[in-house]
Amino acid sequence: MRLSSTAAALATCCVSAHAFSDSSPFILLSTTGLEQPANQAQIQSSRDVSASAQKLLSGCPTERYLIVSQPNLNANDLSAKDAVPNLRRALEKAQTRYTVAEVAGELNLKEVSAHIKTSCEGVVQPFIDELELAPLPSTNVARTLKENDEEFGMVLEQYEREGSYTIIYTGGSRKETPQTYNAEFPGAVHEELKRDLHLIQQRAKNNTQGLPLFEKYQYFTPGIFTALVAASILISILYVGLLGVASLEVPYGAFDKEMGPAAQKKQQ
Repeated sequence: MRLSSTAAALATCCVSAHAFSDSSPFILLSTTGLEQPANQAQIQSSRDVSASAQKLLSGCPTERYLIVSQPNLNANDLSAKDAVPNLRRALEKAQTRYTVAEVAGELNLKEVSAHIKTSCEGVVQPFIDELELAPLPSTNVARTLKENDEEFGMVLEQYEREGSYTIIYTGGSRKETPQTYNAEFPGAVHEELKRDLHLIQQRAKNNTQGLPLFEKYQYFTPGIFTALVAASILISILYVGLLGVASLEVPYGAFDKEMGPAAQKKQQ
């Protein structure tokens, strides 16, 4: 009967495994019998889950508490039967199991830890241990999850030897951004083409390094050629004009004063 309830607890975490890619499961187990929260929905906000967990722990049920943070954990990661054997073993021995498959938002574990200290104040000195496991990568998740479960198992053995305990197992903060679909539009394609053109120009600029001067730079362009042709025509016209002016011949007598009878008659 206990094995079937353990399987059901983990199966509940995997019911909506594909609902949200950025959510994480929440598992609370205790060797002490506790009253189950009224909210048993498998898709809850982090605020609701935190309130339910604090209500469960308000009576300081045990002396030892282990808060396990598994970054990038998704409910689908727990679906395999041999994914987390030590976590399954802990669920089998627990008297209380409270699981939520999809927790939207990051659960504030520091706040839960502070609530435990406040609840146990004047009753018992609680021992709270926080275990942060290695983040799950985007590929080969099963291997990393298995290694992290072995690390969790070593701590669990110590807790089992010392008596009653309560464990909170959650996804913690995400260390990687979940993969999302990015639509491509004509504007984005245009920007990509501009970026490629810039890279080609930059590459062509780098290829000119170390070349001779007349191979690196272009000194004769169509604009320069047009300017030289126009200048040659204008200079030719100026040259012909100067030659025409210079070829004019005027006798020196044209500038002498007339002294003959005709000039005297003009003076009279």
